[in-house]
Amino acid sequence: MRIAVLAALILVSAEPCVAQNQPKLVADAGRTVRDSRGGGGRAFTIDSRILKEKRRINVAFPASYNPSGAGRHFPVTIVLDGEASLPDAAAASEALTRNGQIPEAVIVAIENTDRLRDLTPPGLSVSGSSIHEGGDRFLDFIEQELMPELDRLFHAGAPYTFIGHSSGGILVTYAAATRPVYRSIIALDTPTHLGQNWLVTKLVEYAKTAKQPLRYSSYESRFGWTDATWKTLSEAAPSSWMLHREKLSMENHESMPMLGMYLGLRNNFSDYSMIAAPTSPTTQILPYYAKLNASLGAPVVPPKKLLVDVVDDLLMEGRGAAAREAYDMEVAAYGKPANAADLAQQIARVEKEPAPTETVEGLLATAFPTPAVAASIIGEYTGNIYMNVDELGNKPPETLRIWVADGKVHGESTSEPAPGDHMVRPWTYLTITPQGFSYGYMNGMRPRGMLIHDGTFKNGVVSGKMRFGGVNFKFPDGMTPPEIRFLFKKVK
Repeated sequence: MRIAVLAALILVSAEPCVAQNQPKLVADAGRTVRDSRGGGGRAFTIDSRILKEKRRINVAFPASYNPSGAGRHFPVTIVLDGEASLPDAAAASEALTRNGQIPEAVIVAIENTDRLRDLTPPGLSVSGSSIHEGGDRFLDFIEQELMPELDRLFHAGAPYTFIGHSSGGILVTYAAATRPVYRSIIALDTPTHLGQNWLVTKLVEYAKTAKQPLRYSSYESRFGWTDATWKTLSEAAPSSWMLHREKLSMENHESMPMLGMYLGLRNNFSDYSMIAAPTSPTTQILPYYAKLNASLGAPVVPPKKLLVDVVDDLLMEGRGAAAREAYDMEVAAYGKPANAADLAQQIARVEKEPAPTETVEGLLATAFPTPAVAASIIGEYTGNIYMNVDELGNKPPETLRIWVADGKVHGESTSEPAPGDHMVRPWTYLTITPQGFSYGYMNGMRPRGMLIHDGTFKNGVVSGKMRFGGVNFKFPDGMTPPEIRFLFKKVK
């Protein structure tokens, strides 16, 4: 999928149609919500026809939120026990979004009026309640009245994350089994044993016939799943489900929500995290995020930090058009960066340049030589990679190894930068040249190029220079790039 297509999916062009009798969120001027995320906090009330009462709703916005509500569509994180849980949820979300680990989301915290009634599903008794409580009605209120208002006012909706602690964990687990609108559930210290494993039975039965993906994380201190019931759920769940269960040590029932929210959000969006995204080639990164849409049930914007890096990396790779599309996505989602004018000039310059003749994709696709062609270089070499000739013999030796296995040539570099720290770099590139051979492996960090070692091979010695392959990496003005050389002697 082209970057422009992904960007278009992220934008909302018109407000949804809202029924005339739909209850509306009304700003509550008498209350304030602390802004801990940089996007503002606002207090609302909604006069619910389903619940037949007014409910307080607290909303915390991410840093890039546009107060006009126009443009970008945001995911929603709904937190129960909203009078107590919003600060923890906002702090966890802010830290994770800042580091590119979860999508920016609008956090919606619902305050209680009758907690036992609203958080207890019908069919289950909690703390001596009847088995005819209002959990389903409360979920109807969220889906039929609150969600449309979030979309109308804030352009916020799917993917929905639902977080609940204790009795709240009961309701969110029940929602996982009965309400397909939620793709991400975080249940904190949930007493799943109640009613002779009533919740367990509900979720397991749903898992056997579920057609859509679900991300369900259970974090536990006092309450939770047993090994046996979790095994039953895991065996029943389809392959599209992401299930996680973890016992939190040094926490109790009251202390665990903050940590549980942080870990739950991080886990449920682990595949979204820029840490999990492909490191190379750069052109695979944004299509990777487009593929997450099916699992999450809605498009998500890649992390801001990642988009900034992708633009920079595409420029280094000489891909001006792709860099412009990635930059447009960054601006549409997060606003213009401080260096917008400079970036515009760079993009325009690179767009006018000829297409690169050497690319990371091309290097990775280069076939290794056959065993017959590589016969003269097969073996083991020791030596060093160095910037100053005085380093030779004064640093731990490194090893190059070229061998044949299963009829194919393989290569690797091995070093020990510190005692006991054994580092192996499998080669992703090897070619025979008139002077000798060149080998390489991905940088493993930015710039997302390949570290190519172009060597001359003579009398059992391979020597030469290392360079960045597939990228045009330029050092800052005034900085002279170091010349990195290598020398290895064949010993086997």
